[in-house]
Amino acid sequence: MLSKFNIITLFPKLIEQWLETGIIAKAHENELFDISTTDLREFGIGDYRQVDDAPYGGGPGMVLMSEPIDKAILSSKSDINIFLTPSGKQLDEDLISKLHSYSSANIICGRYEGFDQRVIDLHADYQISIGQTVVSGGEVPALFLLEAMIRKIPGTLGNSESLLTESFTDGILDHPVYTRPEVYKDMEVPSVLLSGNHQKIEDWKKNNLKDI
Repeated sequence: MLSKFNIITLFPKLIEQWLETGIIAKAHENELFDISTTDLREFGIGDYRQVDDAPYGGGPGMVLMSEPIDKAILSSKSDINIFLTPSGKQLDEDLISKLHSYSSANIICGRYEGFDQRVIDLHADYQISIGQTVVSGGEVPALFLLEAMIRKIPGTLGNSESLLTESFTDGILDHPVYTRPEVYKDMEVPSVLLSGNHQKIEDWKKNNLKDI
């Protein structure tokens, strides 16, 4: 199971702060996974540790250079290298399961206009996108991917049965859920959920699942 992660990023503190939150913090304290960061700037070129340059052929923005990323990846060898790119394969539960067949991964965060294609050609085992939209860098997508992966590690969730009933499992979304109060702004909780009849409750849940 994939439980050793190294994040290659220009913003390692962002990753470190995330490790202090919620179930991730508890799982990390319990040593259910190992995570490290590699500061891409340390592999920058020249006195100014340059990591990006203007694209050949013209165009807006800057491109992450091959050499710093190449050296950063080689400094932390893992089973697989995952590049977070808008054009990558869309993340889903099947892909999460496939990734969990490995033990360790480098997750490479982009910035600016993306990566020099040659470093992708050299190292990418997977190119992954978390959605059909563009953000300024790969750090937030990396955190999204990490949480999706870490939730699957045994012991991370207090109730392991949660994994069996979560949205997207078996190609379905979850049923609606409710909690107190029973009435809010004239909207009532479905009476069957208050009935105490476990069979009827389970039937209601199954009948109200949503297809993806």
